Amino acid sequence: MRKLVTMQGEQQNPPTHGTINQPNGLISAVAERSACWVEPLRTSSAESATFRFHLPFGVVIGDSISAGSPQTRSRMQVDGAPGFSPHHRNVPGQLSYELGAITGLHWYNHGIGGQRTDEIWARWRRDVLADTIELGDGRGVRTLSRKPYAVFIVAGINDVFQNRDDGFIQRYWIQMAQSAKEHGILCIFSNMGDHNAATPAWRDQIRRLNAWMSEQLPAYGATVVDFYEWSLDRERGIGVHPGLFVDDVHPSRSGFQSLAHHYAAQWHGLPIYLQGIQLESVVDGIDPMPGYSRPQEVRYAIRCDYADPAEQSDGHTGEIASADSAIQYVPLLSDGTGNLLELQVLRTHDRNADFTGFSKARAVLGDWRP
Repeated sequence: MRKLVTMQGEQQNPPTHGTINQPNGLISAVAERSACWVEPLRTSSAESATFRFHLPFGVVIGDSISAGSPQTRSRMQVDGAPGFSPHHRNVPGQLSYELGAITGLHWYNHGIGGQRTDEIWARWRRDVLADTIELGDGRGVRTLSRKPYAVFIVAGINDVFQNRDDGFIQRYWIQMAQSAKEHGILCIFSNMGDHNAATPAWRDQIRRLNAWMSEQLPAYGATVVDFYEWSLDRERGIGVHPGLFVDDVHPSRSGFQSLAHHYAAQWHGLPIYLQGIQLESVVDGIDPMPGYSRPQEVRYAIRCDYADPAEQSDGHTGEIASADSAIQYVPLLSDGTGNLLELQVLRTHDRNADFTGFSKARAVLGDWRP
């Protein structure tokens, strides 16, 4: 399965020919029909025509498991206290990093330790839907610039340990799944792992709710993946595996890496792997834009806009030799750290052109990693 996702973008100069970020891209001389990314060429080699597109990304949200506690932290902490860290970089040994390495998408880490499902739902609009909203939690009014392509949810264990009943937990799981579906966000839930301190009653509730998740949440458009079976200490039959955990409930950094691969082995058929990009330069056949030429050679780089400028790097780079055709597919290699695609046109097909660019740029996502 493949899915095309139109990327929102930026350009250095104000659009002089029509509009940008439109559903249907077209490079036209008629402003009312034109919807494209076009830059003027300062030289015939087009060395200065640069375009930046925002790659699809994911959000990991939930409790301390999603944050990566106790050995790593999320964007929702500053120096160990509640706060928002916009320049936070994922590190090896937390789900957000490992899922990025697996899928090629960048995953923002919005986990907060100790939170129940109702507390996660209370910040859902800000931390998943990218709304601007004051929650009074010391983390500001905005944590995302746009909606994610996917959300990965780890939630429920704190509800169980705080004696919330099944219906209470199920209600908030359903609301998360419904909201993701309504907003076109691919939604994945982890079920709950075991806990060394669980009483027999709590362990029964964990197992019962895990079964309910697998049976019911797919009806709301969500995918459910296992954490419980992976977490078990097989020798004892209960509790967590000592070789994978650092305490009663939290995996070690190597454990989180193993867990992420365990998750990925279960989401069959989901278009969640960044495979490449589709560059489109569809020209109006009736009123073509005067002086426009399609790009012939393009240099690309995957960068990030969330890191401190002093820490930013070029990421993965490469060059594209493009035929004079309206659609070009380009495979991409991404490790999940970058969230921006930068395209620099090196040469156009017509050396005397005044303008170059694209009618649309799309990310290509599939159910397997190239």
